[in-house]
Amino acid sequence: MTSLTHSEVTDDFAEDIKLADDITGFTAKAKDPSTVSEVFLTGATGFLGAFLLKELLARGLVVHCLVRAADADAGLERLKATLGTYEIIDDVDLDRVRVVTGDVTKPRLGIAQEAYDGLAGRIDAVYHSAAKVNFLTLYRWLRKSTIDATHEILRLACAAKAPLHHVSSTGVFQPKAALGPQAETDPTGPPEELPLGYTKSKWVSEQLVAEAGRRGVPLTIHRPGQVWGDTVSGACQKNDFVWRFITGSVQAGLYPRKFRLEMNMVPVDYVSAAIVASSMNPESIGRAFHEVSPGTLDSEEILRLVRSVGYELKEVSILKWMKAVSADVNNSMFPLLRILMDQESGEVAVFADDATRAFLNGTGVGCPAIDEKVFAGYVSYFVRHGVLPDPML
Repeated sequence: MTSLTHSEVTDDFAEDIKLADDITGFTAKAKDPSTVSEVFLTGATGFLGAFLLKELLARGLVVHCLVRAADADAGLERLKATLGTYEIIDDVDLDRVRVVTGDVTKPRLGIAQEAYDGLAGRIDAVYHSAAKVNFLTLYRWLRKSTIDATHEILRLACAAKAPLHHVSSTGVFQPKAALGPQAETDPTGPPEELPLGYTKSKWVSEQLVAEAGRRGVPLTIHRPGQVWGDTVSGACQKNDFVWRFITGSVQAGLYPRKFRLEMNMVPVDYVSAAIVASSMNPESIGRAFHEVSPGTLDSEEILRLVRSVGYELKEVSILKWMKAVSADVNNSMFPLLRILMDQESGEVAVFADDATRAFLNGTGVGCPAIDEKVFAGYVSYFVRHGVLPDPML
């Protein structure tokens, strides 16, 4: 069995990755994942979490969803709003959804002791996809949502004797192409080399989870690439970094010539299906998985796709493009210009997923290509939701 890795750290992060003593190993009460009937999910009101909910419900499970809300009714309405936004509400059986109001950063997740004990007695697996995704936030402002939340999720897993399936990110690897493809068992970090507070926080969270694994907590770690839209419905998240870049370029009617931008974009339906399919296999425990696409999308390919749906963008110098974007405070890329420059000037990490694909062999789960048809579906979704203008008008 592949073991989870540990990275060298400096004193700046040494305290943050210390796992609390009360988190100890256990034997899962459900020996066979196929016998699991009820699970716990965080992040269901987020993009990936919503599709994880859809995938888990498709497996016939009862899913207890942690939602920040005043009460269960308000939480259900918030969840419905998310599912409606991503156009999957008609694809889920809400009768098998149990809303649990709480907060992932609070002791016992903000759940009363009696309800917490009852929840722990019912669930047989924990899926943790909640994350505070903000590329502009400094690491120190993400500590609570990282350290406290990870500890509390691990405590619930321990109380329930339920394996934890933890969603991390490929962002935990330093962006250096010279290192070659980063495989599932390669060392992550160091955190000082990670460019964003968000990626640093994901690294810290993963270190805490990995330490719990070394103590005997049954778990899996999942590292998706840049999660893009559903290849069936086209549903996307509008605040995705690359979509902000595309939207900002469409708004300006311009596109930066020879711009160095390369990202591993991976469809959300593949990521959610791969996480759930691997978690159903008892051999997954102790492994890390990479849910990534076979290749990357670079700036030239993005422009080709944008033009293929009918948008007419004029190629200009990067300075002229930046000037146009910075002159419009309503431009989608206006608040992210500095990050874009860092992305353009920095290196790009490359990821390997050979072990993940081999593990999924025979499950029917594979990564669809992001081709012109899929991209057109993404654009149609954004047109329906008023994010992008109709390219045909």
